[in-house]
Amino acid sequence: RAEVQILALRLGAVAENPILAGGVQACDPHHRGSGPLKPGELIIVDLFPQLSETRYWGDMTRTYLKGRASAAQRRLFDTVAKAQKLAMKEIQAGRPGKAVHQRVHRYFTEQGYQTGELNGRRQGFFHGTGHGLGLEIHEAPNLGESGTSKLEKGNVVTVEPGLYYPSIGGVRIEDVVAVTASGCRKLSRFPVELEL
Repeated sequence: RAEVQILALRLGAVAENPILAGGVQACDPHHRGSGPLKPGELIIVDLFPQLSETRYWGDMTRTYLKGRASAAQRRLFDTVAKAQKLAMKEIQAGRPGKAVHQRVHRYFTEQGYQTGELNGRRQGFFHGTGHGLGLEIHEAPNLGESGTSKLEKGNVVTVEPGLYYPSIGGVRIEDVVAVTASGCRKLSRFPVELEL
């Protein structure tokens, strides 16, 4: 965590409280993570630096695993990666953010990933697909169940589907896109790879 914060400062940004959560901790989307990160478990790394000069925010999440993924971990990761691509195809000016979110939710259900509660803990896909990003880390438009406003050309939004099951782990992949008249343009360029 300290290394991430130091690197951000060197690059002219502030990265407070980055998320580095592994195992069951990765099944809580906002758990900062504590303790050692272990081989064989899914690790969510969510970085959201704010540029010191302009005050604009960035936001990107990747999921990693040190070693070889199990079949269940690989399938979870691949499903989330496909859901993100599907969401990006749905994004365009004039479409409500809620419609993008509902399409992703439907895809997860079609793939057999149910959302609900087990032993008092939420599991599945229980957060929005994305949010506006700019001078605030979370701003309009909303790509979630309450996202009734329509996307507009020039909006900058995150696309961050995720699946969380304590028996497997958590996977979230997040990138930033700019909404165009007929789609979106991906702004982040970091590779999406599971195994380290």
